[in-house]
Amino acid sequence: MKKKKVLYSGMLTLFMVMALTLPVLAQDVAAPPGTIEQQQEQEERPTANLSWSFYSKYVWRGYELSKDSLVMFPSITISYKGFAMNMWGDLDTSYKGSGSDSNNSQQEWWETDWILTYSNSWKKLNYTLGWIYYDTDAGDNQELFTTLGLDVLLKPTLSVYREIQLPGERWYINLGVSHTFPTVKREIFGFCGEQSLDIGAWISYMSINSSDYDYEAMHDGNIWAAYNIPITSYMTVVPSINYSFPLSNTAQTNIRHNTFNYINRGSGSNTNSSWVYGGVTLKVAF
Repeated sequence: MKKKKVLYSGMLTLFMVMALTLPVLAQDVAAPPGTIEQQQEQEERPTANLSWSFYSKYVWRGYELSKDSLVMFPSITISYKGFAMNMWGDLDTSYKGSGSDSNNSQQEWWETDWILTYSNSWKKLNYTLGWIYYDTDAGDNQELFTTLGLDVLLKPTLSVYREIQLPGERWYINLGVSHTFPTVKREIFGFCGEQSLDIGAWISYMSINSSDYDYEAMHDGNIWAAYNIPITSYMTVVPSINYSFPLSNTAQTNIRHNTFNYINRGSGSNTNSSWVYGGVTLKVAF
């Protein structure tokens, strides 16, 4: 475990260096417009997207996975011709999860996710096929997923996830909608970019059928908003806010019994199943 934490710390340092230097390098090596063939070659080059999120809480599928701490989510994605590889991490500045001393919590790199995807589109239909490997201190698991979206009003998106490592059948199905409202163009640090407001919501269904546990219910819902503030041609700051809530009494009990507070302090602890949380994300694309 110690070697793993050293490895992830090194990856985190590398990520920070890349986030600071690659956009500058990308500007330096950018070629002036050329022939159509040269432009097509440039368009087919691999692209990279980096982000760093600072959030008040880590909530995943309705479950509270942090408590009274700042959580940070670094992410880097490399894409080429529809294929993409993403690494996503969770750094909890005051970890209070299972196995930790809640009275003496400390900084913890708790999770690293590896995601491989292929995305494409046909007319107004876009689709993504993917695989996720979750590497967490609580254990590892893997999922296959498919996402279908329509490029119409509210951009409805249906995602289906199937667990392939843990025992039994485990499904998570998510239906979401979103919309973008352009707002104003405003100059920041000498760059004039169009700001926009994104709003959205989702509902989900979860099913777990295994030898030791069965669960089936309309699970979590989420209402969210994010405001995009471009500060350069390749960098955007995005503050956001979310409200997560259970969709049924069964889900309310399930979510409440799987929070860190409940796990650490027992059934007599005061636990919730709805959360308001938010933060800010720095996005870099080149």
